[in-house]
Amino acid sequence: MIPQPEGESTKQAARPKVAVVLGSGGMKAFAGVPLFEFLEQAGITIDLLVGCSGCAATSALISAGRTPAEIRKLATELLSQNLFGQADYRSLLKLVSARFGRFDLSSSFIKPERMRESYRYLWADKRLEDLRPRTLIQTTDLLTGEGVVLSQGLVADAVYASGAFFPVLPPLQYGNRWLTDGVYSAPVPVLEAVKRNMDIIIVLDFCEHSQTAPQGFLDCFNRHIENATTTLKRSQMCLAIEMPHFEIVFIEVNFDKPISFRAIEALPTVLAKGEEAVAQYKGAILRAIQSFSEERAIKS
Repeated sequence: MIPQPEGESTKQAARPKVAVVLGSGGMKAFAGVPLFEFLEQAGITIDLLVGCSGCAATSALISAGRTPAEIRKLATELLSQNLFGQADYRSLLKLVSARFGRFDLSSSFIKPERMRESYRYLWADKRLEDLRPRTLIQTTDLLTGEGVVLSQGLVADAVYASGAFFPVLPPLQYGNRWLTDGVYSAPVPVLEAVKRNMDIIIVLDFCEHSQTAPQGFLDCFNRHIENATTTLKRSQMCLAIEMPHFEIVFIEVNFDKPISFRAIEALPTVLAKGEEAVAQYKGAILRAIQSFSEERAIKS
């Protein structure tokens, strides 16, 4: 899926600029793999990728040259590494008593070293500005709440920052900012695609429909964040629809229960849910592209 070179034919010139926007979702991000498989099979060129939180990794893997088939294999490998298994007991003690120090921006419930080492292995010294298609990573300034979209810098750092779900994971110090999970500012960063004049924007979002009461602190905290970000997503999507573009194809991947970020056994379900959702919208994506090309052909 390489952008067309200059000097393309009239038919090629009628091709829409296509953006894929992947929302936050933890390990549910792997449900995006079937979407890339479909786009690859259909020969649809991606001009812009925008990823948030767990989907920052999926986006960056694709734009770094990994195929969807390779990402399927990597998913099992990554999840089996128990990246979230190192509890930071010193930081947890700081919550109990000031005798152990102050819980600050460098503190977290889980140590990030294993995760960051894994990201450095995946992307080495690759930089965002060198990825193709162009890739944007959504993060949040922890101190101001402002959304910060990264388009330059080390991929490994950007992907970590986008999923640094504070206080579970510590934020990333980036210049004079402390960057944390993009879910806090733009859980589905569709506006970034609209602002960059994309014609057709394919949005993949994830929704959990839990019928049970939350269990434990993290479950309660996650449920609270899920409810808050749902409202934020709706308002940003409404704004995006009102702004100039040709068409937005919104794909929602639904889960009937919460999926833990460390639930490796849920991976087959996550992939299956992605396949099911994408199958429902293949026709809509193809029609949007055909309609754009026909409209441009008539105008020319």
